[in-house]
Amino acid sequence: MTCLKQLKYKKTVQKILPVLSFTLILALAVFITDKAAKAAKLGDGTWAQGGAPGTTTVTFTNTTALDASSDVIITFPSTASVDQTGTNISITGQTSPVRTNNTVDNTVTLTLVDGTLDASLAVTITMTDGISAYTTTTYAQESLAINTQDSSDTPQDFGVALITNDNTTTVTASVPLFVNIAVDDTSIELGTLSTASVSEATQTYTVNSNNQTGVTLQIAADDHLNDASSNTIDAVSDGTVSAGAEEYGIAVSGTGLTIDATYITGDNEIVQAADDIASSAGSVSAATMGITYKSSIAGTTVAGSYDQVVTITIATNA
Repeated sequence: MTCLKQLKYKKTVQKILPVLSFTLILALAVFITDKAAKAAKLGDGTWAQGGAPGTTTVTFTNTTALDASSDVIITFPSTASVDQTGTNISITGQTSPVRTNNTVDNTVTLTLVDGTLDASLAVTITMTDGISAYTTTTYAQESLAINTQDSSDTPQDFGVALITNDNTTTVTASVPLFVNIAVDDTSIELGTLSTASVSEATQTYTVNSNNQTGVTLQIAADDHLNDASSNTIDAVSDGTVSAGAEEYGIAVSGTGLTIDATYITGDNEIVQAADDIASSAGSVSAATMGITYKSSIAGTTVAGSYDQVVTITIATNA
């Protein structure tokens, strides 16, 4: 390339560069402006229906200020039907907004007439005839859409308003009722009785139940402590089985149970008919009842082999 041609090329480039730089700056400015103009997301609002379907109430907090002739567009979900003939409308800061119904798009457009909606304004929209039908059983929660646009129809903000139909879950379970008693010894041996001492032997019952109102234990006997000839050892009557006296009875103690007043102190007779011996007012776990059998004889007590069958039963309280 000749020096003359090189000089001409350099001058041409020098002329073009400023134009390219300006074009690039302009393109960036348009891009930045376009980015700034994009709609902003609103915080989630609320949607309520005051009946079937009743009054529609929508609340949200505005983000971008809206001037007169701007629109707030509410798009209902497919579970609701916009009322084509509806006219009632109330919106914060507006005296006479214009309402337009679109049953094809399922939208209600509210055009601002008198005044603006400021940024950060808490907005409430109510319509007594906003929708003609609404099915609440399809979704536990769902939303309608909120879009705003300025007077030149440029999108400003977008968001949702949520309605709660029935988002609660009922969990049920049942706990089986149980009651049981265990006994450590079912064969009480008082041995050979003597006038010189009192023979004793103890058995322990362990009680469990998850009954809220507790349990009751009863004691019963088939007969007196007697022999095959129906001779009996007398039941204790003075509260204490004493050596040298013909007496037979029991002493009762308990942990986690309330001993019945008949048996709570001293030595007592075992009645033959079922009789309350202990109880609880609530559930029990490993509660215990101890029964100490006691007997003594006098010199006139008839010799022989004596026995008695004692039965302890448990039942849940009503």
